Amino acid sequence: MNLDRCLLFSYLEEDNIQKAYFRVRPLLTTEGDIRAEAVQLWPNEGCLRIVPDRNEQHTFKVRMRTLGSFCVVDLRGQPADAGKIRTNKNFRPDKGEVNQYILYSDTVHPLPENTFYQVVDGTAEDYAAACERVVTPHFFIREGDTIYGPVRRDVPEKPSPAQEAAGMLFELDCPDGVSRLILCMEDSAAPQAAPEAKADPAEQPAHTPEAPAEKPQTAEKPAPVAADAPLPIGKSLQILDQNKGFEETLQTLDKPVSKGANLLHQREQRPQRVPEAVQVRTDSLSGTPLVRTPLRTSVPQPKNRTQEFVASQLAVGKYEPPTHSLPAGTAMHAVANPVETACVSLRQAWNATDSQEQLLDCILSLDGIRARLEPRFIGGNGVTLMQRVLRDRLQDLEAERLTALCELDRARRDVDAYKDELLNGLKGRITRETSQLEACRSECQTRVDELKNEINALSAQRDALLAKVDELQSSAVPAAIAKLLTDAQMVSPMAGTPLRMTPIAGQSFDRDELFARLTGACEAAGISIDRNTAAAVLTLLALCPRIGVSCPTPAPLATLMHNLAARFGWSGSFAHQIAAEQKPVSGIRPVDGTPAVLMTSLPNYAPLPGVSKVLLSRMNSNLTRNAAYDAQQWPIIALPALPFVAQEQESDAAPVSAASLAALLDENNATDEEISKVLSPVLSAAIPLSGAARAEMFRFVSICAGLMDGGLPAAADWAILLWIIPAIERGSRYAQAVKPLLDEFPLSLAAM
Repeated sequence: MNLDRCLLFSYLEEDNIQKAYFRVRPLLTTEGDIRAEAVQLWPNEGCLRIVPDRNEQHTFKVRMRTLGSFCVVDLRGQPADAGKIRTNKNFRPDKGEVNQYILYSDTVHPLPENTFYQVVDGTAEDYAAACERVVTPHFFIREGDTIYGPVRRDVPEKPSPAQEAAGMLFELDCPDGVSRLILCMEDSAAPQAAPEAKADPAEQPAHTPEAPAEKPQTAEKPAPVAADAPLPIGKSLQILDQNKGFEETLQTLDKPVSKGANLLHQREQRPQRVPEAVQVRTDSLSGTPLVRTPLRTSVPQPKNRTQEFVASQLAVGKYEPPTHSLPAGTAMHAVANPVETACVSLRQAWNATDSQEQLLDCILSLDGIRARLEPRFIGGNGVTLMQRVLRDRLQDLEAERLTALCELDRARRDVDAYKDELLNGLKGRITRETSQLEACRSECQTRVDELKNEINALSAQRDALLAKVDELQSSAVPAAIAKLLTDAQMVSPMAGTPLRMTPIAGQSFDRDELFARLTGACEAAGISIDRNTAAAVLTLLALCPRIGVSCPTPAPLATLMHNLAARFGWSGSFAHQIAAEQKPVSGIRPVDGTPAVLMTSLPNYAPLPGVSKVLLSRMNSNLTRNAAYDAQQWPIIALPALPFVAQEQESDAAPVSAASLAALLDENNATDEEISKVLSPVLSAAIPLSGAARAEMFRFVSICAGLMDGGLPAAADWAILLWIIPAIERGSRYAQAVKPLLDEFPLSLAAM
């Protein structure tokens, strides 16, 4: 059904009272229920958002609220390019706008009186009470098998039984939760109540008029002529006297027309003079003035002097005698026109039916007659028989071409329909497969979560067993071995305790969550850090296997590191080495496991594969004066003195996996050429770094250029602060050469 050319019985609702947003939900046409078709045409709910037409910008809200809950959308007679239904540019299902199409308000009208009728059950005496529960202007009352009405809702009267009328009755479940019976009658007036029985005038007894008595002839007014009464249904019209025969009727009708019937015999009326136009006051009226203007006529074309002269000479030669003097006795006689004679003879011969064939043969035998007749027969001058045949053939070809075009259009529509059918089928199949894959993914994710929980539980059991082993190894086993050695009279010193780091299964988080956890731990300790500092710390943890941290107050720093590990869920994979007897041991990292982080306070650096080391010291010099730093520099963070930091309890936060940190390394916001151009002056003046340290620093700048506020300059400033400044001794020639180049790097300049 083409709904954009129909009259739609619709439900009107104001779904947003604060913003005066209205929409309609088409329900019925005069042909049937269209709710399912409306959902297909105008998803998602089969509704159309109403927007004010340009002619009712200020009265839109008031008019919509006066229509009530039901209205009609009249799309009949709209031009093809009117575009009363268009795509909603504000269609945002996630923000509450679920109406994909809009409808202009000039198509929304109140319910018509003679198209849609509500049918209610009841009695004819309850017509007044029924007015309160109907929605259409006119309605019917159904009492058993009898229909009463129609009843006008605003001016109700007791109804009579309704006449028979063609219509369709639908039971409609309305959006307001009420089920209604709606009678649809297309383009017809309301059926009227059955008329009261009246006597047929043809069945009344005929009264014979009596002959009037003779009265003296006095001036009387003529009786008014009664209006022609309508002929009763079923009676034939009698205009002839049935008592007269056929011949007598003809003689009666054979009368001359009266002179009064000819208007030419009426007295000629003298034309009345038309009064002059009245001058209109221009101060009270505006527009076209009501005054008579002179009629403009076209200028006559000049006559053809040559044609006029030739015509005059022909007239002289025909009607006047020759101007030359003729000899005496010259005979004068009229000369007959041969064309006129031939035409008269041709007509006489053609009237004789037997001579027509002979006459046609004679005419067609004349030389050149066919060439003269063919142009007249085919309706044009200069068109031969061949041209006529070709023209007919061209018309046939044009008809065939139009037929082919129609078939081509039909084929295109069939192809488009086939494409739509294929696309809908593929769309449905993809939707089903996607749903199945989503279900499988959800099931797999649930299983992965269960396995992670089992791994964490097993890791906890393993930690308990390892702790028991460590306890036995540190107490019972050395005592037993010492006793055995004493008994064997042997001496062998025993030293060293394992410092275990046990990674557990973690979860993936985005970088915003990582920033939030880091800043939250620092704020809980009374330390405020900005985004650039958090980005630098997280990038160092993900990128560098060893990080130096110097602080005048190492105890609060160690507590802060413990709190950070607890916030990230790394308590099991984090350890603090404070004695040389403690031997770091890292367990096997599970899938998506947490990183192993070792914080050590020992001055010497000992590498440990798969473990990120955080080197703590009071001063930078303790971290830089060793052979390992001389061979391969690592970044050093210099912190001021920290206040007291309270140690936090174990956090219930989900552990962060090492893959979440590694995701930061996917950033690449600056090339090596750009970084080299920025840092080349400082690198040329500073102490040379190792190749691995320089590569780490460039990678750090490339990552932090997109994470830090300030971009590439801010990342380069942090790189100088972490790698180059710690490697330069205060007062050396490198420091004197580098300091003048740090005007554009405020953090590094302040550290110098």
